[in-house]
Amino acid sequence: MPFDLGHFVDRFFQPFNTESRFYWPAVYAVAISLVTNVVWYNWRRRGPIAPAENALKSWVFWTNIVFLIVVMVWIIAKLPFFIIGITIALNLGIIAFIYLSVLPPQEVAWEQERRRQRYFPQAGRKKRRRR
Repeated sequence: MPFDLGHFVDRFFQPFNTESRFYWPAVYAVAISLVTNVVWYNWRRRGPIAPAENALKSWVFWTNIVFLIVVMVWIIAKLPFFIIGITIALNLGIIAFIYLSVLPPQEVAWEQERRRQRYFPQAGRKKRRRR
């Protein structure tokens, strides 16, 4: 079967209905994304975690949850696929902005604070003298 670009573009702007072969895979993908997002958020890492990353993790989690719920509602409402694609691209753009623009300066500040604290003597236990 030859590829018809006109048909592809036409389907891209038509409502996303249940007869489409991509409808149920999209529904399953959103459901799997929700479950994966919850598992990722609750995953406990070993070792020290930067406070900035720990704080921004909840922002990324809730941004993903809100966008996935919006995508799910738009799939149920049978909006055209390009709107769903724009929504997913917007979600990825916000997450990229958080991880590439907001997080690095906060992590640099945290590392500088850790290095600064190493130069100060830490309060230790006082040893008692034996008599």
